[in-house]
Order: sequence, then structure tokens, then C-alpha cells
Amino acid sequence: MKHNGVCFRLIAIVLVLMLVFSCGNVLAEEGDSSCPAAESETVATLLKVPDFKFFVRENGIGKGSCPIYTAPSEDSIRLADGKAACNVETEISVGGYVDSWLMVRCELKDGRARVGYIPPKYCKPLKANISRLTLVSIPVKLAQSIDITDNPRSNTTPFGTLQKGTEITILGKYTYTGNWWYVETKLNDRLTRGFIDRDWAALKIDGKVYTGNEELGFPAVSPMNTTKTGMITVNGNSDEAMIVRRRSDPESSMVARVYGGDSYPCYTEEIGSTEKTWYYIWVDGVWGWISSGHSQYTANDEITDLD
Repeated sequence: MKHNGVCFRLIAIVLVLMLVFSCGNVLAEEGDSSCPAAESETVATLLKVPDFKFFVRENGIGKGSCPIYTAPSEDSIRLADGKAACNVETEISVGGYVDSWLMVRCELKDGRARVGYIPPKYCKPLKANISRLTLVSIPVKLAQSIDITDNPRSNTTPFGTLQKGTEITILGKYTYTGNWWYVETKLNDRLTRGFIDRDWAALKIDGKVYTGNEELGFPAVSPMNTTKTGMITVNGNSDEAMIVRRRSDPESSMVARVYGGDSYPCYTEEIGSTEKTWYYIWVDGVWGWISSGHSQYTANDEITDLD
């Protein structure tokens, strides 16, 4: 009986050691990446924020001009000394309806653009032919001051500066001209919405500061339930655009453009319709496929200097 007791104890010790060793290997494998995955639920949510876009109406959407506010509320900031308006008879771009307010991007005489909201009472006669705009709502805090603008074509025309510690709500992402977070906040105790530069925005999330959107890292798992296997680098020069497609097929629709020299995380690969290898990559919130003819792949264990 004594021998049996000793044997049981030895077996138990061996099992514990095997479990510890196994867990250590799993943790090492999961952490074996030169580029970070999402570290918190908030960061993971930010990584999924979609782009929103505007739809051009070349012939306008109505008659005359309408007042325009920075947010869908008459208590929000109205620029141009409280007189900001947009001409709806000429070319205008529409984003969608938010609480019966119409989000628009109008062209100003000096070449700038202005994004804002037309109040509901002015929207009834308009022919925008667009549905509701879907936005997200992710509260974060600024870790340093940053300018806010209503003009997503330039970061040289701010209408204010948001101070360090300001609480903001990220509503969306806009990367068709520039690289912007679209946010809601208060400026001088007034409600407002506008764009802040994603390359410079320092966000404090769960006690950690992330400066620039690249520091947010990459998604841990793809929609195909795969993890990051490596990185791809786009072929060509920085002014050469390559297409990322919805499927691994050169005839498939485009989901994003990428440029020579840029790198993106790869989550799996497969042989496409033309017998070429295609890589499934994440491009700043968008998932798609890029051909090996337009990119070079580097596996995780070959990445030595991406920090």
C-alpha cells in the first residue's frame, strides 16, 4: 500500500509538470509575433470600425441653402460665427440620415470641404436618395491635445483643439481623403463632431496610451477563424496601387487599394482561380485577398525586425 501511495504521488507530480510545460509552450507560441494583436475589448472594437463614405449628387438635392451644424443638434456648434450653411442646388455629397438630420459634405469657395448636418425641418423637400447612416459609439480619452476639423481633406483647417484628457466618442473612420477618426465630443462646453488625425491621435484605453492607429495592433482572429501567420509586403513603388479583392479571384470586386512598400498582416493563404497563391490580409478594418503576383510573404518565424 505504501508503494502504491508513492506511485500515485509521483504520477501526480509528473502530470503537473507536463501541464505546466504544455501551457508554457502554448503561451510562447501565442506570443511569438513581432506585431501586436488587440490587447483589450475596446482596442479589438476599434480595429473593426468601418469606413463610412459620401455619395456625390452632381445636380444637388434641392433649392437654395440650408443651415449646417457640426452635430445633429441645434445646440451643437455652428461654424462661420453661427452662420454656416450649404448650397444644396449645386454638387453636394451625402452621407446619410442621423436622427432625421442629413449628414452632408459641401464644397466651399476656397476649395475646402465642410462636413455637417442639415436640420430635419430643412430635409423634407430634399432629394438625397439615401438611407440612414450607421455609426459606432466607442468612448475613449485623449492622452494628448489634438486639432479637430470639419474638413477631411486637410488637417490645416481646424476649428478647435481638443485638450489632453478630453473624453471623445469615436463614431467612425474616414480614409478616402486622409486618415481620420470621426468623433463626437464637447468643445468649450458645446456639442460637436469632427475629424481628428488617426496618425497622431493619442488614445488612452484601459490605462495604456496608443499613439497613432498602427499602435492599436492587429486583430487576433480573422473572420475565417485563423490567426496571423505572417506579413505581406506590397510590390512596387509607393505611388503604385494594387487591388485587394473580396475573393481570391482577379475578377472579384475591390475592397481596398494598397501601395508599394506597405506591409499588412496575413491570416491564411490559398490557391486562387488562376492557380496563383493568394493571401488573406487585414487592411485597416477591411479583409480581403491579394495575389502573390503583387506581394511578398514573410512568415512569423522569419520576421526579425518589425518593432
